[in-house]
Amino acid sequence: MNKEYNVALVGEIDGCIETTLEVLLKRDFAINNVFPVSTTECETNSVMYSGKPVDVQEIETFDWQQADIALFLSDRAIAEQWIPIAKEHCVVIDISGYYLEAADVPLVQTGINDDDISRYVESNIIAIPSPETAQLTLAIKQIHQEVGIKRVTVAGYQSVSSIGKKGVTALAGETARLLNAKEPEQYQFGQQIAFNVVPQLDDFNVDGITFSELRLAAETRRLLNDPEMVVSTTQVVVPMFYGCSQAVHVVTHYPVELEEVANALHHSDNIVLSESVDAYANMIDDVVGNVEVHVGRLRRDTCDAAGINLWVSADNVYYGVATNAVLVMEKLAYTYL
Repeated sequence: MNKEYNVALVGEIDGCIETTLEVLLKRDFAINNVFPVSTTECETNSVMYSGKPVDVQEIETFDWQQADIALFLSDRAIAEQWIPIAKEHCVVIDISGYYLEAADVPLVQTGINDDDISRYVESNIIAIPSPETAQLTLAIKQIHQEVGIKRVTVAGYQSVSSIGKKGVTALAGETARLLNAKEPEQYQFGQQIAFNVVPQLDDFNVDGITFSELRLAAETRRLLNDPEMVVSTTQVVVPMFYGCSQAVHVVTHYPVELEEVANALHHSDNIVLSESVDAYANMIDDVVGNVEVHVGRLRRDTCDAAGINLWVSADNVYYGVATNAVLVMEKLAYTYL
């Protein structure tokens, strides 16, 4: 008889946890018990899983010994406070970026470096990349393997759900008030996000760089095992509820035919390449709610013979958080536990 697992999901109940439960059910993961663990005040006492209500647990009183695996789908503050406790009783998979510089915590993106999951024994923790890093590295992995990449420049356009439910609530609330000739009461993103763009996702450091920007660069180099690769990025919040798109400029070690790049992308798992150079995915119809990473507007750079431009899109919550976490958990459970 195949083993079944007790899984704790730590995060926002009416956000990433509900989406992850949907992915778990769709992929038919071998669940014995599932424990939704709320990190914020929650009006919901239960969530539905497989047609049955499941009680919501409070993180302050949750017994970590009940879980075989804990998916931390939360921020760095929650990771810092609770993972040191949780990892003493179960294997932790963390998406917060808190362990970005921890050498004993493997950073894993399925389809890129799956075998590194075996290193979980060093700390009982596995880190997974940010949704932005996940879609970027999957899109450029094959190019890097076959040609080599000197530099990647990324302009990331992130939806408000990149900071969770509070971002979605902020955009909905601001939009409603503005359409009714009222001023927003407060700004979740430092300034109005409705009908606006904000080139800042989180706090700046002394050099004017945000953590999300530092994280994408560090994770990309680490996942592709290329510490010499130059990665430069600006992360921008746009007034969209879900999804993330990236304008990506890649400079390879030598000029390549565009057909070679297209062929490499066609043979990349979970990548959907648009059929022509002037085509790209529709975020609403093609991307949100799906697990594929879409690549479009593949074209040469007009200023650099070794330059390639592409447009990369994915659902930051459904793919970037939920599906990536579940894929790593599947590999962990079915291969190592």
